[in-house]
Amino acid sequence: MLKITLLAAALAATAAPALAQDVGGFYLGGELGYGKPKNDLTYTPKTGSSSSGSTDKTGLSYGAFAGYGAVLSGGLYLGAEGSLAGGGGGKSSRNLGAAKVTIDPKFRYGAAARLGMALGDSGLVYGKVGLERRKLDTSIIGAKKSLTQQGVAYGVGYEQKLTETFGLRGELTRVNYGDKTASFSSGEKVKVDSKDTRLTIGGVVHF
Repeated sequence: MLKITLLAAALAATAAPALAQDVGGFYLGGELGYGKPKNDLTYTPKTGSSSSGSTDKTGLSYGAFAGYGAVLSGGLYLGAEGSLAGGGGGKSSRNLGAAKVTIDPKFRYGAAARLGMALGDSGLVYGKVGLERRKLDTSIIGAKKSLTQQGVAYGVGYEQKLTETFGLRGELTRVNYGDKTASFSSGEKVKVDSKDTRLTIGGVVHF
């Protein structure tokens, strides 16, 4: 009985690293959820003093991602991921001085490193950090400008494989974008300084 027990323990110890490798490799997927960007705005008219305020509106967030990860010794997970998405909040407006400023988020894309821990043969808890860029339209009455913001994205997530090739994951992400200024031909300017918080659920296909 002792020999059988020792043999079983040895087999389990040998198999554990191999099982943990199941969460590694190439993958791609899609995600859906909600985003809530907050935009701090500063409107500067052609003449006169500036006005400040903020807008935020929760909206649908959707996108696709692809990446690669590897499980190292001790179950440590290290990987990288690229993403392309839309939504991430709804169109929002704010009256500043004599102007109505409207912010309309468009698509976004980015790349991030993922560091985590494999849990058994099919679970993964991870954190991520990377860079993200997004397009948005900034409008005042009679004019519109497109801006590109760039910022640091960071978040946490959990993935659970349901089969050998398919799994589900949930992720909470925060992005701090740098400020950008839209200059209009009328001489007016709008500075946009944004933050974005997203909660998404995604399906993952492993190869």
